Amino acid sequence: MEQKKREQDVLILRDEKTGEIGVVAGLKRDGTPNMKPARAEHAQDFLRFDRHGDALDNFFANFYRQCKEPKRFGFYRVAVEGVENVVAVMKELLTDPVGFHDVLSPHKVDTTKYEQAAAQAQEPVAAEQKPPTEEAQQAERPEATPVEEQRAEQSYKPIDLDRLDRAEVGRRWGIDLAALEQSGDLERMRHYGKSQFVECSPDFGGIRVSMQARLSLRENPDGTVSLVPHPIRRAPNFDEYLNVKFTPEDQENLKKTGNLGRIVEVVDPATGELHPSFVSIDRLTNETVAVPVSAIRIPDEVKGVKLDPKQKAALSRGEGVFVEGMTGKSGKKFDATIQINADKRGLDFHFGGQRRAQRQEQSQASDDTQQPRRLRIGKTLLGAEVKPEYKAGWEQNKWVYIEGMTDKKGQKFNAYVRPNHEKAKFDFSRKRPEQSQIHEIQPDNASRTQVAVNSEGKTHEATKHVGEPLQRGQTAPANTDQQRRQQQAGKPKMRM
Repeated sequence: MEQKKREQDVLILRDEKTGEIGVVAGLKRDGTPNMKPARAEHAQDFLRFDRHGDALDNFFANFYRQCKEPKRFGFYRVAVEGVENVVAVMKELLTDPVGFHDVLSPHKVDTTKYEQAAAQAQEPVAAEQKPPTEEAQQAERPEATPVEEQRAEQSYKPIDLDRLDRAEVGRRWGIDLAALEQSGDLERMRHYGKSQFVECSPDFGGIRVSMQARLSLRENPDGTVSLVPHPIRRAPNFDEYLNVKFTPEDQENLKKTGNLGRIVEVVDPATGELHPSFVSIDRLTNETVAVPVSAIRIPDEVKGVKLDPKQKAALSRGEGVFVEGMTGKSGKKFDATIQINADKRGLDFHFGGQRRAQRQEQSQASDDTQQPRRLRIGKTLLGAEVKPEYKAGWEQNKWVYIEGMTDKKGQKFNAYVRPNHEKAKFDFSRKRPEQSQIHEIQPDNASRTQVAVNSEGKTHEATKHVGEPLQRGQTAPANTDQQRRQQQAGKPKMRM
């Protein structure tokens, strides 16, 4: 247990706007970090990260997806043990972050890749000529969805909350339904929707585990109602959902819009029946969601625009439909592509996609006459020297591992790199590609001992007990501490 604790870290957070410093204990509903004082009574609330796990990636992915002011916060990763004392020291160091840069740098979390991933995730639906933010928000409001129009016309019945065992919800999931009621989440759940992110602590065999999840309600065959948590998944499953295998076109649609773009027969796990269904990705949790076609009514009119039969038919097939001249509550007009979203059980509004597609079609004819861009391989790449060995690997279209590159924020990083001549850019991968795709570079003579000991697990007698990774060219203890450890380890031990 003690060994497990030593392998866990926590995040120290500094609010650059207020100067407040504390320990991260999750995310609030608006995406801002929940900060706790570094005191023993709050230790159970601290968000802990296994040094060999991916929980840190999940945290920052959700942080950049939800938080409106991500640059307001600075994160520092430290060991969980003794964090109370570390925070006191960090407060002093952060009074002069420039002067203490060398001390703070090993703990500063480089969030560049999370920022880039969040930007790329938003890019497919980014507006080239966006309507005002107010209009976009109004377009997303649930009162305009076809499901709610269906409620007004049919004998719609919301879920009966009296059939929900409130005491069991608190006991099993550690959730206060009164708080859900006050926030309006319970009302959304009552109408077959999901809550926003909620802090809950489910009981697994007597052990409480803190987590964030969206919540929904489920009507059971025996007439009771159960609470269903929807925790955050590491990434969407773009390969399959239940009995449905996604085609390459399906995968592209899910990545761009979050919607499958067609109707598929989805099996009901409880009955084994197949139901024609819409399929979408919950953008907040990465969960794949399906809803039967029979549960969604295609609207006759959206935001003041009457849909023609072709548009309604396309929507019923799960396709996106570009609609012009819709009217927001402020009276302003806007255009957008609408599409059925299974997670919302209603309409999605995407801005800019139709114009982008039209422009691509218009320019397609002239593309053949244009000279393709060529990738130029210079003497350096992001500040790192491009060696002849790298070029030899790239000529075989293989990945080459390069150390000491510098990102846009001035932070050093290492990665596998391969030229992408089709797009006239370099591809980067922090994960190790398949061995057959890697161009292995033999170390020079000055680095052979270093690589053999640090990377291949071999033993070098002269430095066997120095207790630290070897540096380039090192074949002997580098300082008095290393020399002392090497000498002491070589002495015979006295037997009692």
